[in-house]
Amino acid sequence: METIHRIRDKFIPEPLPAPGTFQGRTVVVTGGTSGLGLAAAVHFVSLGAHVIITCRDPSRGESARLEIEKRTRADAVEMMVLDMTRYSSCCSFVDELSKRRPQGVDAVVLNAGVSKTHHDVSPEGWEETIQVNALCTTLLGLLLLPWLKKQTASSTPHMVFVASRDHLDPDITSWAPWGDDGAGILRRLSDRAHVSWPSGAESSTDSPNYAASKLLLMYAVEEITKLALDSEGQPKVIVNSVCPGLVHTNIARDISSHSWQMKLAVNLFFATLGKSADYGSRFYVAATQTTADEHGKFIVSLYSDDEYRKKAIPNMTSDAGKATRVLVWKEIIAELVANVPGLQATLNEI
Repeated sequence: METIHRIRDKFIPEPLPAPGTFQGRTVVVTGGTSGLGLAAAVHFVSLGAHVIITCRDPSRGESARLEIEKRTRADAVEMMVLDMTRYSSCCSFVDELSKRRPQGVDAVVLNAGVSKTHHDVSPEGWEETIQVNALCTTLLGLLLLPWLKKQTASSTPHMVFVASRDHLDPDITSWAPWGDDGAGILRRLSDRAHVSWPSGAESSTDSPNYAASKLLLMYAVEEITKLALDSEGQPKVIVNSVCPGLVHTNIARDISSHSWQMKLAVNLFFATLGKSADYGSRFYVAATQTTADEHGKFIVSLYSDDEYRKKAIPNMTSDAGKATRVLVWKEIIAELVANVPGLQATLNEI
């Protein structure tokens, strides 16, 4: 059934909202220099928004800014530097954003992510997939949340976490014991010895920590969704996670870079079932249009709401899933508070 839905999504796009829907609004898209992020920025600008994109490399960011404006209109895009492998960069970005936009922004799409096939360690000491997709994305959400909650605009701001249906795949039965053995779940997943990584020049089409990193993120989003509520249980910020589906972008560049055979296999797979970045990024736009009643919803085209609820039972809503979420959240908060000055005060403010 998923294959059928993927083929459908490849040829039948998610509709965009009416022209001018984002007129006068500001949208932040992290990782906006290529692929889904760039395509989403084009959509938002075309619909009237002023867009802020982020990048690690200022020259790439400037090239992307010019490309987006060339395809849409002038003076509609800003570029800001953000290195998702460093906590300090996340803090600097949020600080600078709040200075540039003291009145706030209307939506933040936390799109930046990686899919690594080889074990690379971030400057913070974590495997990069865990660092970028889980730890730093969560940190951005926590840093942005109190600022967004203070906004007084007529419409409720949105925070969108780019997730994946792959969070349904990990077998979490081994995770709970890791949480009790002193090392912790995150450290076990980050440790090369506990995850099956290719060695040396060996090639692989697998990103061993991608699905796990997206499950860690989904656990964090569940908690951030609760933190976004006011004293009466209403969302001050509408939080959603979204899966754009299988998209033919350079997210798999690390997979296809090892050999021509791997590049051919990856390109054939994505060419057959993958939708374009234009089509995939439309789900980002949809996620910024949700209502308060949809707060916390996972936006995905592969499943109906009932289908997703059933598939999410093992990892998300079962007793084991809930217990694992508590353990993971405790570890994430402990790591971030220990290494991000002032974060505890920010959490107290939320």
